[in-house]
Amino acid sequence: MPTALRVLLVDDEETFPILLRRLLSKVPGKAFAMDWVSSYESGLKALVENRHEVCLLDYRLGVRTGLELLREAVARGVRIPIIILTGWDDPKVDSEAAELGAADFLLKDRLDPVMLERVIRYSVQQAATLQALQKSHERFRLLFEGSLDAILISNDREQFVEVNSAACRLLGLSREALLGRTWSEVLARSMHRKTDGRPEGRGELTFTKPGGERTFIEFSSTHLAPDLNLSILRDVTERRRLEDEIHEISEREQRRLGQDLHDGLGQSLTGIAFLAKVLQQKLRDKAVEEAEGAGNIAILINDALTQTRRLSRGLCPVVLDSNDIGAALEQLAENFRTLFSVNCELQCDPQVAIADNAVAMHLYRIGQEAATNAVKHGKAKNIWLSLTSHNSRLVLKIKDDGVGFPPSAARGKGMGLRVMNYRARMIGATIQVRRPKGGGITVTCSLPKAAGLKKPEGESDRTTV
Repeated sequence: MPTALRVLLVDDEETFPILLRRLLSKVPGKAFAMDWVSSYESGLKALVENRHEVCLLDYRLGVRTGLELLREAVARGVRIPIIILTGWDDPKVDSEAAELGAADFLLKDRLDPVMLERVIRYSVQQAATLQALQKSHERFRLLFEGSLDAILISNDREQFVEVNSAACRLLGLSREALLGRTWSEVLARSMHRKTDGRPEGRGELTFTKPGGERTFIEFSSTHLAPDLNLSILRDVTERRRLEDEIHEISEREQRRLGQDLHDGLGQSLTGIAFLAKVLQQKLRDKAVEEAEGAGNIAILINDALTQTRRLSRGLCPVVLDSNDIGAALEQLAENFRTLFSVNCELQCDPQVAIADNAVAMHLYRIGQEAATNAVKHGKAKNIWLSLTSHNSRLVLKIKDDGVGFPPSAARGKGMGLRVMNYRARMIGATIQVRRPKGGGITVTCSLPKAAGLKKPEGESDRTTV
């Protein structure tokens, strides 16, 4: 025996319930349990109690109408399908019923068991589908508004059609101010330059809020559906600040170690070398054969002193104090030639001048890391460094003839590549790693010349970053 479908009839005629029960009883393979109420008030009470799966509502209910009851029931949150019944065909009533949310509109004198069963079945199924969609929408809205990340949905014309509260907080604009605006309008105003519109893929951008606060943002953007695009933004300003502090601490520690090597160990080795030389001279004056051994000790100590000074310059390149990136890279090339016995050549455009010490330091460390990887992982015998100016960008290129990176590094998971990418992001640059047909690896760091850095006075004829 099938489970009976609970039906509510609201009709002030006493004869129609008998006819309806007869029609429902003739539906094959289906069972119906019908309740009948005859007034507007009792009908509204039964609907609000939500004990039925479908309602058949007569248009005429004394001095009131079924449409009035439909409107009030919907306002009170009634979600079961309501089918309007009437004694005459009136397109105006039909249209108004549909606008109010009626599931269907039937003429009493044309009812038969087949039509009645089909309309009830379709109405119940449609209501179930709508309720499922409503629950899905509510879950989506809960996740959408509850997300800590900014979520923006735009159409193919780049206009925002939906934004969550986190997006409003991040961009410093109200929901009303964002809806209807385009990516280009928002980003151009905040980034103080023209943009190509919605950022694509994944990456980072810098955003300035209306109050002047500078914000660093990670973004992910994808095509969601026809004429709908999803963008997720995350505020990483605090993380960037902590990264900057860690970086500054690391740089200070490297400088301290370099200075300690130079001023501490270097001075001690200098003193020991001097004493060994004096000892050699004294032994030679006494014609003692150990004089030659003392001389060899002095030679070894001087070699250790030279090595210490090179290590010190690698940790703390003094020439970068004056932002002389060319001299620093030449020193780096010399260190690699001496320490690793590789051929390391430098081509540096003399017209390039860097006014910001942080930029000079990051470029130097990127070149140092790439060259170290070439020797350590690539087993390179030749390394070529170049710093040149191309159109509106400054380009640092490190090329080698080695065997390439290990698999983890090739997939972008190597620590060295991550460090280089981090340093590049710090100065608004990009890193590209390629494997040329001839072998080896080419690392290219490209930096906009106009990266918000000051131009040295009196050097208008030079390329300044």
